Amino acid sequence: MSNTSSLLEKIYEKNPHNGNYIIEVSLTNYVGIFNDWDHAPFKRKDIHPELLCFLEDSIDDIPMANNIDICFYLAEETRNEERERIIMSWFKTFYNFYIELEKNKIRSIIKNAIIYLLISAALLTSSYLGVTSRNSIIIYTLTEIVIVGGWVFLWEAISLLTFERSKISKLIKNYKRFTRAEISFRYK
Repeated sequence: MSNTSSLLEKIYEKNPHNGNYIIEVSLTNYVGIFNDWDHAPFKRKDIHPELLCFLEDSIDDIPMANNIDICFYLAEETRNEERERIIMSWFKTFYNFYIELEKNKIRSIIKNAIIYLLISAALLTSSYLGVTSRNSIIIYTLTEIVIVGGWVFLWEAISLLTFERSKISKLIKNYKRFTRAEISFRYK
């Protein structure tokens, strides 16, 4: 067993049935799962911002190769199976919605990167076509500006396709881990 997994097992309990790491969340009641400011019906509420941050920080601790489970400890509730089912369904719907939002961001990034690549190609091509008439300092300066602009647009396209897209792809993978998570409830 590596040091990372032994350290991880000190922080997160492992589910003996499936080997998933369990993210444990202590709350007072069911309502603590939801955002206090969201007045939508129970099935459509947003997740509480502090809980969202906690879950996302926790899932970042657990390597991508491992799946997760979530256990809500509720101090002041008695078991309500109907609410449990609603929360489990809502939880998956919540993260599926955010997966779609992030996929839209990736589509937008790809679209912008293609536009930047086309602009870059146009600028660089036009700058090399203007190379023959560099007799004037003004034309020379304008040609250099066009060259720099072409390289800047090319770099922006590369940056979007590599760095930005990879951040969002990691987020989507984590959201998918949330949708696959087994959710359980324990009552004190």
